Amino acid sequence: MSERKKLLILVGPTAVGKSSLAVEIAKRFDLEVISGDSMQVYQGMDIGTGKITEEEMDGVQHYMIDVMPPDTTFSVHQFQHHVEDLIDEFHEDARTPFIVGGTGHYIRALIYGYEFDEEDDEEKRRLTSHFEKLATPVLHNQLQSIDPKSAEEIHPNNRKRVIRALVKHELSNRISNRTGPGYTDEMKYDTFIVGLTRNRKVLHERIRKRVEKMFEMGLEAEVQKLLDNGPLSKTASAAIGYKEFLPYFEGHGSLDEVKEAIIQHSRQYAKRQLTFFRNQLPVTWYDLDVVDTDIILEDIYQFLQAKER
Repeated sequence: MSERKKLLILVGPTAVGKSSLAVEIAKRFDLEVISGDSMQVYQGMDIGTGKITEEEMDGVQHYMIDVMPPDTTFSVHQFQHHVEDLIDEFHEDARTPFIVGGTGHYIRALIYGYEFDEEDDEEKRRLTSHFEKLATPVLHNQLQSIDPKSAEEIHPNNRKRVIRALVKHELSNRISNRTGPGYTDEMKYDTFIVGLTRNRKVLHERIRKRVEKMFEMGLEAEVQKLLDNGPLSKTASAAIGYKEFLPYFEGHGSLDEVKEAIIQHSRQYAKRQLTFFRNQLPVTWYDLDVVDTDIILEDIYQFLQAKER
């Protein structure tokens, strides 16, 4: 059996500090970064996605950023194929691919080699059709039983969102549990996943400061410009930092309410990210409030130098 090629991955919740550490790691080991973020692929969605700037890149090449117009849908399937091609190119040049991001489903599909097919789209349509036949109170009760957090966040009468949440939950479970032609138990690559975390209160404060900085940088104008240029795709319009503005631009609520909604949604998303990473991926965790980054760099060095275990 041939030795698997190496793959280095850096994950963590939003605002934990992935981008800056990624640049430090890349410069230390002469690597280039492949973004594993589902929203940073969109052109013009810069401030709200926390997209790294040219200055912050500090000369480090970044891939999978600004590759799609915001009126197009970008799926986990497309991500998998784009990044697999990049990984092959890196390995052909004897370079180690370095993926940085917080979109867990994208990374899981990549490293476990899930094979997507038309059945997934058909399953989504079938589930949607099934749920649309049920009464709204029944739907919300179902959501309450399987995902209390989402049920709490979604109004019981918001039928469309309840159905979407149910479909998403069902698809996620079915895809995550597949083996054989879908997910396998063995990773395609010799993979080291570095996970960053922080104290919950510290992370929450970092999220608040990050959102406040986004508003100072002109987030409102960025969203307005995107909407002026035409409708966003369903994927792009669901992005945190953008969807919260839609009621505001229709004359509902204040800018402060938009800001607080973004902060709240970002904190909830960070929690979901951590839950996914801990349950679905073999991550080696580092608490940035406690661990010196030199320890992380040393562990990465050992991984890059070692033969496959």
